[in-house]
Amino acid sequence: MKKFAFAVTAVSGVAALATHHDADASTQHTVKNGESLWQIADQYGTSVDQLKSNNNISGNMIFPGQVITVNGSSSAGGSGSQDSTSTATSGSTYTVKSGDSLDVIAQQHGVSVDQLMNSNQLQGYIIYPGQTLKIAGGSGSETATTTASNTQPTQTTGNQSFNDQNLYDWGQCTYYVFDRRGQAGSSISTYWGDAKYWAGAAQADGFRVDSTPAVGSIMQSTAGQYGHVAYVESINADGSLLISETNYNTPPGVTDYRTIPASEVYNYSYIH
Repeated sequence: MKKFAFAVTAVSGVAALATHHDADASTQHTVKNGESLWQIADQYGTSVDQLKSNNNISGNMIFPGQVITVNGSSSAGGSGSQDSTSTATSGSTYTVKSGDSLDVIAQQHGVSVDQLMNSNQLQGYIIYPGQTLKIAGGSGSETATTTASNTQPTQTTGNQSFNDQNLYDWGQCTYYVFDRRGQAGSSISTYWGDAKYWAGAAQADGFRVDSTPAVGSIMQSTAGQYGHVAYVESINADGSLLISETNYNTPPGVTDYRTIPASEVYNYSYIH
């Protein structure tokens, strides 16, 4: 398995923070669930590179509870409490910007996420900067002005309802399983890290984790440097499992199927 990495340009299901902060020379920020370096940099009026330099961060991965040192002042700049504008072109279309999510765009234009997905024939929650979306119920060429809130959209853990975009490293098993669960209508978080951490992170988010497989569950192994995850497609009459996965016996990004013998089924954890 290759190391998990975050993509900074896509912030899944999380509205751009717009809370006014007067950052002193050395402000401490505690990372909350769902935050990214991009959001924190935007919040304090600094750059991602500056945050990484201040905190000796080599990649883009941060974790809830981590304390980030923020240098500089954002009393007059950054994303303080302000009116943010987003432009819908062609009367009923919107061009996706870096950091947008379906939830944010839906709120800006007074429609639901389901309406956006239906209007654009989207099969999942993944959108990309530069992508043009049709806005259901658009009323001509206009500029939609919204006041950003300092409250992030809730990720409900009781029923495991997530609108995250896929920030896992493309081609890895984690990327594949995130998308496969979304296709099955059972979304998961994009912030669980390497595969070996998934069982613990899933439990913390309210998912049931045990040693009993079920169709649609995630099979997790902690073996190797980064662990491995796969999707349980079916349970055979003899108790063996048919799983789908990537980056195990195939190159990154290539989906493969494998049968887990009944005698080995209980060697794994299953996230439901």
